[in-house]
Amino acid sequence: ATDMAMALYSGTCGSLTQVACSDPNTMDLCGLNPGQTYYLRVWTFTATLGLGANFNVCVGTTGAAPANDDPCNALTVPYSYSCNYQTFSNLGACASSGVPAPGCANYQGGDVWFKTTVPCEGKLIFDTRTGTITDGGMAIYRGTCSGLTLIECDDDDSQNGAMPRIQRNDLVPGETIWVRMWEYGNDNNGTFGLCIS
Repeated sequence: ATDMAMALYSGTCGSLTQVACSDPNTMDLCGLNPGQTYYLRVWTFTATLGLGANFNVCVGTTGAAPANDDPCNALTVPYSYSCNYQTFSNLGACASSGVPAPGCANYQGGDVWFKTTVPCEGKLIFDTRTGTITDGGMAIYRGTCSGLTLIECDDDDSQNGAMPRIQRNDLVPGETIWVRMWEYGNDNNGTFGLCIS
């Protein structure tokens, strides 16, 4: 079979509720309940009526979500006066609830969060480099972790491949800036480098 689709259900055999549906035939799901039984329905668009089609199913896990999976658990990354990349990962991250999609870099979830304090100059550069992730997206926000306002979203401005870079010269000294990082399309998650200078 070459044209497949699938849906995931919760509940019992006589009373199922659809959790997710996918066409094409991949799903990256977050927020499922550990220990709960789920049912997977698979079908093909190419099988002749009455005939079956061969296919494979793979179900795996990335493990627990990272600690900074939502803005209120953002990791603090202090700025430095030169770019010193630190390595982070979004493996196992879910979409952040309560924060609208940032509007660039094909955001599909899988975001992780960081925060920093603006220095007295009011200027910061947020730069990234490739790791497992070779095409990323980044957005910066101001406000509180439960009430964020988008400042800027970027896709490919870094010189480090198809990675994001944001430079701002108009930030308020002493304010907290929240940084949201994700992989373009949420289909190749893993490590990336981030520096704030």
